[in-house]
Amino acid sequence: MNKLFVLTLGAFLFSCHPNDRSANGNNSVRGQVKSMIDNCYSDIRKQGLLAELKYLDSSKEFFWIPPGYLNYVSYDSIAAAIRRNASSLKSIDNHYDSLLVIPLPGNHAQFAMRTVSLSVDAEGDTTQTAFIESGVMVKRGDQWKFLSGQTSILH
Repeated sequence: MNKLFVLTLGAFLFSCHPNDRSANGNNSVRGQVKSMIDNCYSDIRKQGLLAELKYLDSSKEFFWIPPGYLNYVSYDSIAAAIRRNASSLKSIDNHYDSLLVIPLPGNHAQFAMRTVSLSVDAEGDTTQTAFIESGVMVKRGDQWKFLSGQTSILH
């Protein structure tokens, strides 16, 4: 092989990876995001749906596409829906069975996960739902938060 070609290819490959993040840094971000999601699900189990609010980024950058929506909605709309529906659920038990976290430059990480949710409504009826969520998280201060994404229900 041409030596110049190998050097050029090597330079290109190394330039495609952020130099400011080491493997340990990436693993740290993955661990932090996983812990955040674990804590979010634990808080929802203990405190109900309203506990989710502290894990959502309340900035103007936030948006989410809920199941069945054709467009995104703002933090205010999501927060209002959570508050409106919180009392209709006695309990929620979410567990993800797969989680992918990809650290991004700056204080961001991309995620994708499949979650199974078991909820009990005010009348005592139980519903099990599987859904996929994917999006971007942002680190604000020392806490990771959901910044944007979408939720799709699996049938």
